[in-house]
Amino acid sequence: MPELPDLTVYAENLAAALTGKRVHQVAYHQRGKLNVPGAELSRAVAGAELTGVERAGKQVAFRFDNGNVVRVHLMLTGGFVLTDSRQLDRLRYPVLTVTFEDDAVLAVTDEKGWASVALNPADEKDAPDALAVTAEQLELLCRKKPRTLIKPLLLDQALIGGIGNAYADEILWTARISPKSAAGKLPAEAIRALADAIPQVLTDAIAELRKRHPDMVSGEYREFLKVHRPELKTSPTGARIIKENVQSKRTYYTEEQLLYQ
Repeated sequence: MPELPDLTVYAENLAAALTGKRVHQVAYHQRGKLNVPGAELSRAVAGAELTGVERAGKQVAFRFDNGNVVRVHLMLTGGFVLTDSRQLDRLRYPVLTVTFEDDAVLAVTDEKGWASVALNPADEKDAPDALAVTAEQLELLCRKKPRTLIKPLLLDQALIGGIGNAYADEILWTARISPKSAAGKLPAEAIRALADAIPQVLTDAIAELRKRHPDMVSGEYREFLKVHRPELKTSPTGARIIKENVQSKRTYYTEEQLLYQ
């Protein structure tokens, strides 16, 4: 599943390719989930100019000059495709296609059909974004969920927006906190280390993706991760990487990480 660094780069590249283009037509292909009838989505977006693309938690938001917003959650296997109208019949597993007046096409595809599209989703109280979460907010979350293990807490999008399975492992290794630690047992210094590790790991990953895969609008690239890679045997510091499930999530960690319980 794409995570915050992937989605940030997707949004940057989609914005560079599509901002300022006017929508000619929209087609919903009866795959995935849509919160309104397809005809309503088409009426809302057709004829509008795309004014911006941005990441919102683990979703990508498309903003139009008529005030409408379309949010896409790619879920596990969804992706974006940039193509043109001559290639529409070659798209595999389309969920949504947006054709612009210059014949450029943005498609959302998903083999599993789990991706979701939402027109003007209801306003919700957004969780703090992972790139902006503070030590004080983390401390409050740990107090609120004292028995929750720290890895599931980081993954809960209702609490912190943007972190997924792979980067949770990278963050916890950087902070030297075991993924099986109880959130309520973390001392102040561990919470500060976590608060420092979250933006460090995520911004470093964004920089790596921009450098290694500058045009990406889909896919997940993990070749630079330090512990969450199946082929790795040891961490960069030489510790053996332990691979096991933690509350159903495949987890990679080392004995360098302190267990608080």
